[in-house]
Amino acid sequence: MCRMYDLIAPLSGDPGVGNAIASLFGSRVVKVHTKDHPDGELYLRLGESVKGEDILIVQSMYPSQDRKFIETLLAIDAAKRSGASEIDVLITYLAYARQDKVFLEGEPVSVNTILRSMIHAGADRIYVVEPHSDIPLKTFRENLVAIDGVTPLARRFAGEKDLVVFSPDIGGIDRAARLSRALGVEFHYIDKKRDRFTGEVSSTFREDLDLSGRTTVIVDDIISTGGTIAKAIELLIKRGSSKVYVACVHGIFVKGSVERILGAGAHRIVCGKTTSHIVDHVEYIDLHEHIAEEISRAKR
Repeated sequence: MCRMYDLIAPLSGDPGVGNAIASLFGSRVVKVHTKDHPDGELYLRLGESVKGEDILIVQSMYPSQDRKFIETLLAIDAAKRSGASEIDVLITYLAYARQDKVFLEGEPVSVNTILRSMIHAGADRIYVVEPHSDIPLKTFRENLVAIDGVTPLARRFAGEKDLVVFSPDIGGIDRAARLSRALGVEFHYIDKKRDRFTGEVSSTFREDLDLSGRTTVIVDDIISTGGTIAKAIELLIKRGSSKVYVACVHGIFVKGSVERILGAGAHRIVCGKTTSHIVDHVEYIDLHEHIAEEISRAKR
């Protein structure tokens, strides 16, 4: 694979993707020095000159989303002030992505604030692994590139017999379609309704769909509490599925979420390695080769 960047700068949230793709691209890795000031503010310094160089800054914004965001802004600003010729950013997990529109009066569009801040700081291009929706892509079409994080998950389910892919809601149909294409199987979606005030979720899907004895895979972009996924698992089992697998790109997995999913009847949980947050009973898939290929394709 040819060199895409002179330098790659992994930040503190990077789950190992930066060093891995630096090896694939033949790029040098820039050490980024950080420390806390006595009052808790973050200090950052690039460990070598980046003047005239193309640089890719790599970050994942979980855990400690706010701190990872500030660290990213400081790294972008440092690279710009140091004379880097091109500054691109790879975000393997983008914080605040779920607030991509105003659901209730008085709310912000949080993801726009995050992306706009990085662009204003000096980012020329921002790669985001599996954004929550395509809404930001329309707003920031000149600067934002989405990287498919679903297709690489397919290799964990290759060879399964009588497989059906499900999205846990209508908004995730594209993800289910991508996984189903990679596996050569059919896909469907669950009609999920969430009360914006109480958070209560109700789910259903086609009454004529027979899942008796079939293996199902529920695929989502982010799993946090696991509540929606647990309800989907229970529904699929109730409708006859003999085995239910769960796949996601970004495993946030707050305390108790994995137990909730397994307790609902999931046989396996498969997740992309997009954060440094690793929990037991989850199978993680390295995405760095796929990410490198997607970046190469986007830069051609």
